[in-house]
Amino acid sequence: MAGAIALAGMASVRSGAGLVRLAVPDCCLETVAGFSPCYMVAPLSNDPVGRICGVTPQLLELIKHCDCIAIGPGLGRSPALDQFVKDVIEGVQSSNPAAALVIDADALNALSVHKDWRDRVTSQTVLTPHPGEWSRLSGVSAGMREQQKQAAVNCASEVGCTILLKGQHTLVTDGKQTVQNRTGTPAMATGGSGDVLTGVITAIICQGKSAFEAAQLGAHVHGLAGQLAADQLGAHVVLPTELIEFLPSAFQRVSKD
Repeated sequence: MAGAIALAGMASVRSGAGLVRLAVPDCCLETVAGFSPCYMVAPLSNDPVGRICGVTPQLLELIKHCDCIAIGPGLGRSPALDQFVKDVIEGVQSSNPAAALVIDADALNALSVHKDWRDRVTSQTVLTPHPGEWSRLSGVSAGMREQQKQAAVNCASEVGCTILLKGQHTLVTDGKQTVQNRTGTPAMATGGSGDVLTGVITAIICQGKSAFEAAQLGAHVHGLAGQLAADQLGAHVVLPTELIEFLPSAFQRVSKD
């Protein structure tokens, strides 16, 4: 899903990451590169249907030079990709243990396949599940919002990671601190909005914020950009690309406040 990773990349650039590299299947490299000239694109070997085959020395070399690695947007699903996510997490911890990790979308689904997934995340990890993804990770039904939020707090406390549980009044917790985000609008309920959020959080971490600080600020700015876009465009639907366009105004508003 080339658009998902491109949205995350564009949001990360716009949010101040400085230098963004997107590692994508070779078969869609030109497509991803065509969305924007503002990030670099690195090819990864892919299987006949376009899914990443596995971790390569080239990918591990890229990881060594990153302040933060995000994985998940546009990834897809397969047993091989489930293993790929596990190998990437281990690769980060072995080759660049100082780097932060943002795990989103299908990387969360891949993580849920591994029963010992809690042993694989650290205090520098941000998980950004929607209720369905969190249900697979926590075992708490997506329809049980309060129980899901409590499970997120408990898990973050036990594991030491940061969890951003999406939904109305998105919850952000590291087990010690818990906040609920109040920005946002139903107009943002479009595919791709979460990919933008991943890019924003990644960029904020790259600027020196902790995992919890980046998740909290990222959720706030992301929602505020959606509100500004809906107000100024007079739209009942805000496209992910429009979210990115309004990120500068949202960051400026936060700076003034």
